[in-house]
Amino acid sequence: MDQLLSSADRDILACLQADPRISMSALAEKTNSSVSPCWRRVKRMEEVGIIDGYGLLLNRKALGLGIDAFVFVKITSHHERDAVEFEHALDAIDQVLSCYILSGEEDYLLRVVATDLDAFANFSRKVLAALPHVREVRSAFVMHTIKESHRLPLPG
Repeated sequence: MDQLLSSADRDILACLQADPRISMSALAEKTNSSVSPCWRRVKRMEEVGIIDGYGLLLNRKALGLGIDAFVFVKITSHHERDAVEFEHALDAIDQVLSCYILSGEEDYLLRVVATDLDAFANFSRKVLAALPHVREVRSAFVMHTIKESHRLPLPG
């Protein structure tokens, strides 16, 4: 992918990561381009998958989600169908923000939000532990966030 990115592309991506709602005319101005070539570059990066989408970031605390936790899950079986069944079960659970397959002791790392400790305990016991093929669930609560970013470093 690095060969696909010119310095103009990297400038555009840096601006879009900083402000995804920027107008095309403002983006063109910030990147010393005109609107049509700027739009074509953005469109090409969308088509080849460099730009994967645009999103909205919400403030979890303002929405009453005071608990942010990382949950380590071990499963009982590593057969493909069992892992797929566990992973598909997660799709329908809104409180699970992300899921990663890990190397090492644990099989999965989940990021989970809840309104408070009681709600998290209930969710952990009644939902997470009841997922297919779950053997063990361990949680670590975020005490304070030092850095959280969705901006990727741009090559070049």
